[in-house]
Amino acid sequence: MLTLAKKSETYFRDYVRGGGKENRKRQVSRIVEFLDWVESTEKVISLHGLGKRHVIGFWKAHRHFSDETAYKYWLGIAKLWQWIGKHEEPPAPHKVQTLQKSVLNDTVFTEISTTIKAARASRNLTIQQLANVSGCEPLLIADIEAGKTNMLLSDILRLFEILKIKFSFSTPNFTSGTPFSPQ
Repeated sequence: MLTLAKKSETYFRDYVRGGGKENRKRQVSRIVEFLDWVESTEKVISLHGLGKRHVIGFWKAHRHFSDETAYKYWLGIAKLWQWIGKHEEPPAPHKVQTLQKSVLNDTVFTEISTTIKAARASRNLTIQQLANVSGCEPLLIADIEAGKTNMLLSDILRLFEILKIKFSFSTPNFTSGTPFSPQ
């Protein structure tokens, strides 16, 4: 247990005394894990120095959490926020499963850039939110949406998966002459 967790022990002691003891002990262990992560990566030494940036960094570092586990951690962080007097809720984890369904189900796009941009806009996601969910850099997503061609197929496929974009390839009909025409 690092310094931030030790500073929180008074909150923990009072919290574990009431209610369901086992659940509260697990919740405290999640809070301690969050505080230890923040202290070891962000070098925060005061509880009141915690902010949204630290929570977002925690979610980025723990993308592998299932929705249920991430929600349990979020509840613990929300309790910590309450203890230290934060007036807003902490940022919730952005998970692939929580994205809204597309309203562009039957729309056909021929360019990757317009496809990704339209799917992102239909879900009311900013480039930063999509970057948080996908693990891609925001600049890369902006470049893809701008039509820049220097990108990895794995990045595009990851964005397609997150945005639930279905795609198919069609080959031209080569029976009527040459497949390519000079321009």
